[in-house]
Amino acid sequence: MNFFSSLFNHFVRKKLISLLFFTLTIGCYSFKGGSLPEHIKTIAFAPIVDNSNYGNPVYRDMFVNELIKKFQKDNSLKVIEGTADSKLTLTIDAIRDETAFVKPGELEKERKITMEVTVEFFDAVKSKIIFSRKFSNYSIYSVAEIPISRDKAIEDVISKLTDDILIATVSGW
Repeated sequence: MNFFSSLFNHFVRKKLISLLFFTLTIGCYSFKGGSLPEHIKTIAFAPIVDNSNYGNPVYRDMFVNELIKKFQKDNSLKVIEGTADSKLTLTIDAIRDETAFVKPGELEKERKITMEVTVEFFDAVKSKIIFSRKFSNYSIYSVAEIPISRDKAIEDVISKLTDDILIATVSGW
């Protein structure tokens, strides 16, 4: 009985220590990212450069409009024209429209549109680049419904990319 009593006490002690440790650390957590520096309250967008050679200037406008909409909705930074605490510069590097999935002997049913962009986030107060990153995303569309399905796929890609850019800008520290 003494052996079992000792074993039980040892077990209970370990559980109490574990419980105490858990209780003490319950509020301790961390994220990779953080919040924006206190001095950055506003953001401006440089005109988007399109180096994709895809040939549709409407995509630049779609991109900047979607960025503005997402940043305004997020409300972490006030979007302004002209001089701001920070500036986001975006270059469309590539837009590729390629076959998505085709098995031998089948006709093409779907295509994949991929967009790659380079984004630079600049701290105008401290005159330094906060980050310069490449982003890429894609969407699949039906060949049977071109051009409507392709335009919808482009909108989807731009929406995904602007979400990624927003997150990287306001919390990717």
